[in-house]
Amino acid sequence: MNALALLTLIVPATPEDGSPQPWFTVGPLLSVSRRQEDTAWGVGLESTLNVAMHNNSSQSFKSGAVGVFGQAQWMDGDHVRLCGGVQGTFLFLGLEAGVAHETGTAVHQATTSLHLAPFLGFIYGSVGVRFSVPFEDGGQRMGRIPYGREVGLTLTLKKPFSPML
Repeated sequence: MNALALLTLIVPATPEDGSPQPWFTVGPLLSVSRRQEDTAWGVGLESTLNVAMHNNSSQSFKSGAVGVFGQAQWMDGDHVRLCGGVQGTFLFLGLEAGVAHETGTAVHQATTSLHLAPFLGFIYGSVGVRFSVPFEDGGQRMGRIPYGREVGLTLTLKKPFSPML
């Protein structure tokens, strides 16, 4: 999702002292996920705002980023999944942690979940695995059940906006 760390290895930071550099990225998000017996497809948008650190002087090497992310996806053509939280990367490895909310349908009630997603970032996108664990207990309300636990594969493409480019 966040290719910032890898990009900072390629594009030298200014200034050279390794001071933090702001990054904003935005782009499409595609996912496929599995819940119990169901497979869900999603298409949407992801945006990140990070502070990237890079310094490759002879005495020091550090490269990574921390920040926030937001996602909005249209899932299976019948409901919306919104997600947001914090993320961090080191070189090309990253982790998102946050909260996801899926709107209700005729079968499912609206559900809020814990979102964890390790990812591999490359220059203009990422590939990740997301895990969602609902906060709800699974009980029915008005004949509808909450969405269950989710394991999904995500793919993002991003356009970075930074003073480093």
